[in-house]
Amino acid sequence: MRLHRFGVLILLVAGLILVYNLAAWKDVEFGDETTYLGSGLTFSIPFKGGAQWGPLYAAWYAFWHLFIPNSLDLYYFNWALLSVLAGIAVFLFLRSLRLSFWISVCLSVLFLFSSQNLPLNPKISIAPFCLILATLAAIHFNQWTHFFRFLLVALVGLFCAYFRPEFYISFLLGLLFMLWWAWKEKALQQRMNIVAVGVFVIVVITLHVLLENPLFSGDGSRSAVAFQQHFIVNYSAWNHQPEPSTIEAQLRLFHQVLGNDVQTLTDALKAQPAWALKHIFTNLTHTLTANLKNTVDTFYQTLFRGWYSPWRTGLVAIIGLVFLALVDYPATWRNFRQKPVDGWGLVALITLIFPTLVATILIYPRTHYLVFHLILIYWLIAFIANRITFRKLSFLQTIPPAPIFGLILLVFLGVRFPEYHRQAPTPAADNVRFIIKLQPKERLRILERDWYRVFLTQDSDWIHVEEYRDGDFEKFVQQKNINFILMTQDMQAYFGKDAGFDLFLKQYESQGFVKLKTNSSGDYLLIKQALNP
Repeated sequence: MRLHRFGVLILLVAGLILVYNLAAWKDVEFGDETTYLGSGLTFSIPFKGGAQWGPLYAAWYAFWHLFIPNSLDLYYFNWALLSVLAGIAVFLFLRSLRLSFWISVCLSVLFLFSSQNLPLNPKISIAPFCLILATLAAIHFNQWTHFFRFLLVALVGLFCAYFRPEFYISFLLGLLFMLWWAWKEKALQQRMNIVAVGVFVIVVITLHVLLENPLFSGDGSRSAVAFQQHFIVNYSAWNHQPEPSTIEAQLRLFHQVLGNDVQTLTDALKAQPAWALKHIFTNLTHTLTANLKNTVDTFYQTLFRGWYSPWRTGLVAIIGLVFLALVDYPATWRNFRQKPVDGWGLVALITLIFPTLVATILIYPRTHYLVFHLILIYWLIAFIANRITFRKLSFLQTIPPAPIFGLILLVFLGVRFPEYHRQAPTPAADNVRFIIKLQPKERLRILERDWYRVFLTQDSDWIHVEEYRDGDFEKFVQQKNINFILMTQDMQAYFGKDAGFDLFLKQYESQGFVKLKTNSSGDYLLIKQALNP
């Protein structure tokens, strides 16, 4: 236990090194994550965002918002906290699999600094990732009955479902296994198990009453839209053409290809089976190759990034040859044949990550789903590493592992610290800082493509750029009563060839607007004079 605490301390220090001064070198990323942030800032029950839009993640944001009033600070705090917790969770999971201390620490630090952790967007996936790893670690550390194991799996699957709705499948699978073992082990003959089931039922009912069913209620079109969007990603790649730039354009192209009546994958399998099967096969291929790439990125690129490639390859080859020469193959083979495997622990793992395995094949191998596949890869690494036996050579017995691995970690962290903490442009964050300072007191009617409005404290109305169609931008602004237009590089490119906007830009002052520079990247704000303090 003391060794585990020491490992957690090492990961905590490494994590703080990773996220130090995060706001100075990592920009704000818009998309689903800022949608969740906005839901957290206005969190209430009943949850307005709907059960499929991460109500527990919104509640997580809302809790920290009690202590961090500034929404931009909250965004960066959450990003940093989840990144650090993920590294610690990986370490505890590896130790629960009886992997050696220093190998567990090194693999966890590599994950901590890998592209699968801090850069992952949206960040919401890291929350259930940590929950799943913590649950599996608890299952392996404790000699619980299978009944109690799967009661915990079902409960955590339900919690995860209120972050990402597809994990409701894990809840249902865990529930089936729990009922099976309740019958098999006659678990309900014990008072403590009856109490556990009572608490489980209360939690399940409470979550369903307060937040509804995350898979079968709320916005039922979410999974259908996700399928349509990602079919078009594959379709564009098959035809070597650029992807449509907006969601609306993606959905239009989808229905042009598969028909207006096709909404879901099931519809596509019935109406256009050739296209649907091609989509599935493409996703299966990409899932396998992406997992291989992510594994290499995590354990190879993260460690050797920045080294001249031939030297790096040569060094790894030498290390690999030395490693192979030191293995005691007869003893290792005996270990593979004789050493027991916690089969039901593996079933618990697969139960919890099963929805992400399915989603990558049926929808698309998105990065924030592939991170869950790393859990199975870590299990395989621990399974193999625990069975490898090295030759009993005298010089190996005299080499203390702590100074060697400690030195490797110090060198790694020393190299990575300046690399991660160079000052970098943060134009989106600079825009947020600028508009937070303004904080107009009147209600804003904002024309934008991103989610800058979530960083403003007062209520605002969002007018999407897609609503502008007739070419008379001045008339559009008047009709929609728009009073806030943040012209980012993206917005400037979007309106770059629009004659109506070009005309408005020449005479915006006559419409009561002022133009304010927001950052060094050339972004600017057009805001009604009456709103400008």
